[in-house]
Amino acid sequence: MLYLLFLLIFIFISPLNGDEMKSLSKHDLTSYRFSSPPINKEVLVKQLNVSQSFILSSRRREFNALLYRNLGIMEARGDIRDLSILQQVVDQKLLANHQIKAWQSMGIVFGDILVKEFGLSWISYEDEAGTSKALQWKETDNFVFPVTFFSKRIQFGESIDVRALFNKLSTEISQFKQSSSPVAGQR
Repeated sequence: MLYLLFLLIFIFISPLNGDEMKSLSKHDLTSYRFSSPPINKEVLVKQLNVSQSFILSSRRREFNALLYRNLGIMEARGDIRDLSILQQVVDQKLLANHQIKAWQSMGIVFGDILVKEFGLSWISYEDEAGTSKALQWKETDNFVFPVTFFSKRIQFGESIDVRALFNKLSTEISQFKQSSSPVAGQR
């Protein structure tokens, strides 16, 4: 009963105290000053360090062990022929949804295909969200993040068609390769 009374008082008194939501015009929005500082959008791109390279290699070995145990395939080759192998992993449900690390290992193998097919390079990408392993086209600001490519789709309940995803990425990579310019201040 007390909760209901509080709720009624809140509903009826709130509009009376003059705290109505103010809408801003387009001009007001462009000159609005936020109370918190803007997010730092600086990105630090570096070569993979020894530890990061070791992690990628370990994850590849783990994924290859999964392929051998379940499909009798010795190892992924790192080229476009692996797309059908990755699809088999999906179709045969060799990985459970909660096996995030294994899905990320599959993303690394997928990344190796992109490296081979498009001349991308593995790099360390650091921004305000943290450090990630990514692929970069030459010394440009064009990046692909294959490690979480599958795990995020699984997390959000999306179906995975490896070939269709590869084709979509192929188009995007081809576009940025044609229109890319070098990054100023590359580190």
